[in-house]
Amino acid sequence: MSRLKDLPPGVARVLWLGATLFWAVQLSLYLLGGLSLLDTILLATLLIAMPALAIAQVPLVQEALIERLPAYWSSIATLWVLGTISWLVGTRTEGLAAIGLTLLPPVPFIAWTLGLTAAGLGIIVVFRQVALGLRVRESPLLRSLLPRTAEERGVFAILSLAAGVGEEVAYRGYAIPVLIPVVGSVGALLLTSAVFGVLHVYQGTLGIFRTAVMGATLAGGFLLSGSLLPAIIAHTAIDLLAGILIADKLLLPLDSHGVGGVDETLQES
Repeated sequence: MSRLKDLPPGVARVLWLGATLFWAVQLSLYLLGGLSLLDTILLATLLIAMPALAIAQVPLVQEALIERLPAYWSSIATLWVLGTISWLVGTRTEGLAAIGLTLLPPVPFIAWTLGLTAAGLGIIVVFRQVALGLRVRESPLLRSLLPRTAEERGVFAILSLAAGVGEEVAYRGYAIPVLIPVVGSVGALLLTSAVFGVLHVYQGTLGIFRTAVMGATLAGGFLLSGSLLPAIIAHTAIDLLAGILIADKLLLPLDSHGVGGVDETLQES
């Protein structure tokens, strides 16, 4: 209790709200959705707990000096744990096919992989142009987390792989098939994509919408192709390209003016 009171304004409120929503969603899915206890706990973790933690940590990170390598390794560990748990829970009854880990014929596989990668990079470019027109600024926190040294780029590559595998298995391969009987295919796509956007709240308001659209695109590819593998490779490739090779050409300049980030709202609330 005393530790919660010591947190920056707004953070404790987010954590309390997250805890309340976690149990409300878990119980609703269990009692009304007809899902198993294990599935409802994991879904509530993915849909409520993880976004709440992502929102709560932004003001804390803003006040601290960012050390990129520890941040990378911490994220890598979290993503692998999340992906592994989702994989184990999702495949416990019907195997790898239950989370979309199935092979496609070579031509469709290559087409879907290249198409999703190009679409993802295109989304970043479109958002950049729209944001420049609206004078929306890029998140300084996002730029501070981009790799600058050879060692950081190497670890960031591992992080990109962890994100491509862990996030796709958890939020697309596992969550969407489990949610479809409850909210339908479109509902599952929209819900997981919105949550995926909130998970990237450290990227600011622009980043939330950008990654939500990216998530919807990858989810659509998964549902239409029937395989999660193109989305995993595309996600990894997008992170590598956008984070290491062409970040300066894709991200907004820091001196733009306009809409502030979510972190400012938390710190002022």
